[in-house]
Amino acid sequence: MDHRKHILIFLCVLIVGIANAQTIKSFNEADSVSNAQYMAGNWRQLIVTGQRAIDAGFDSPALRQRLGYARLLTSDYSAALKEYAEVFKNDSHNQPARYYAYLCHKYLNQDPGASYNAAYLDTSQQKSENITPYGLINVGVESGLKYNNNTYRGTSSYTRVYLTNRLSWRWQLEQSVAYFSQYISGSTVQIPGSALVATINSNDQQFEYYGKISYSLTENLQLMAAYHYLNTNYESVSYSNNIGFAGLRYSGTGFTLQGDINMGNMIGHHINQYNASVMYYPMGNLDFYTISRGSYLDQNSAGVGVFQQSVGYKVFKNTWAETSGTFGNLNNYIDADGLYIYNAIDGTKLKLGETVFYQLNKHILLQLNYTYEKKQDEIHSLNYNQNSITAGLLWKF
Repeated sequence: MDHRKHILIFLCVLIVGIANAQTIKSFNEADSVSNAQYMAGNWRQLIVTGQRAIDAGFDSPALRQRLGYARLLTSDYSAALKEYAEVFKNDSHNQPARYYAYLCHKYLNQDPGASYNAAYLDTSQQKSENITPYGLINVGVESGLKYNNNTYRGTSSYTRVYLTNRLSWRWQLEQSVAYFSQYISGSTVQIPGSALVATINSNDQQFEYYGKISYSLTENLQLMAAYHYLNTNYESVSYSNNIGFAGLRYSGTGFTLQGDINMGNMIGHHINQYNASVMYYPMGNLDFYTISRGSYLDQNSAGVGVFQQSVGYKVFKNTWAETSGTFGNLNNYIDADGLYIYNAIDGTKLKLGETVFYQLNKHILLQLNYTYEKKQDEIHSLNYNQNSITAGLLWKF
C-alpha cells in the first residue's frame, strides 16, 4: 500500500510538471488561456502563460494589455510599463493602458512619466484623478538641527520650503527657498596693513533659492536644468553665489540612468562638477533599490573624486528606509540635481545617513533623517564629528 501511495504522489507531481511546461501552440490558445486566467484573477500564472506565448511567437496587443495589468497588480511596475509600451505601438491612445501606465509611474515616483501618460487620458478620467496640466504635484517642508563637538562651532539649523507643479503635461517646475544659520567663534583673520591677528565671532547665515525645470522628450527621457542662488553673510560680508545645473535622465526597465553637470562660483571658487548615476530596482518597485553616483569635482583647476551609495528597502507596511554614504572631500560638493550644496565653513570628509519614510495616508509622506559627518576645522587644525536630525513633511496632490 505504501509503495502505491508513493507512486501516486510521483505521478501527480509529474503530471503537474508536464502541465506547467506545456507550450502554447497557437494564437487562439494564447488568447483564450490568457483571457481565462485574466478573468479568474490568476495573475502570476497569467504572467507565465503570457511569456511563453510571446517566446513562441504568439504576441498580440490584447495579450500585452493583460500582462501589463497582471504585472501592475503583482507590484512589478517597471515590467508593466514595458508591456504597455508594446500596446502603445499599436494604439497610442489606449485609455486603460495609459491610465495604468500613469499609475505605474506614480508608484515609482516618476512624476514626469506620470504626467506624460495623463495627457492621453480623456477629460472625465483626468477630472476623476484630479490632475490638470497646470496643477500642483506636491508641497513640502524640511527642517533640522546639526550638533557638533567642536567648541568653536555652534549648533546649526536648516529649513527648506518647496513645491512642484506642472507647467504643461511635459514641463515640470520645482522651486524652494532655504535658510541656514550657524554661530562661529574663534576664527582668526589678518588685520589689513598689520602683522596683528584678530579673533572674530560671527553668525554664518545663508539664504537660498532653487529652481529646477524638466521637460519630457518621451515617456522615459527627460531633460533637466536648474539654477541655485545662495546669499551668504559672514563676518559682515555678503557673498552672492550662483550654481547652474543641466542633466539628462532615462528610465528603463528596472533602472534609471542620469548624467549631469554643475557649473558656477562659490565664494572665490570656480566649480565644475560632473556626475553619473544609476538607480537599480530589480523587483520593479521601490521595495528594494540601490543608487550609485560617481562625481568629479573641479575647483580652481584642482579636482577630487566623490562616490555616493544609497540602498533603500521596505521595512513594513507604509514604511521604507534608505541607508546612504558619501565618500571623499565634500568641500563645495553639489548633490541632488544642484539642490544641496555643502559649502559650510568646515569641509566634510565623510557623510553617512539613515532616512525613514512613512506614508501616513494617500497625500501625506513623513520622513526622518539622521546624518553623521566627519568634518575638519582647518583654522584650529582639528577634526570633529557632527550629527544632525532632520524631519520633513510632503503633501502629494
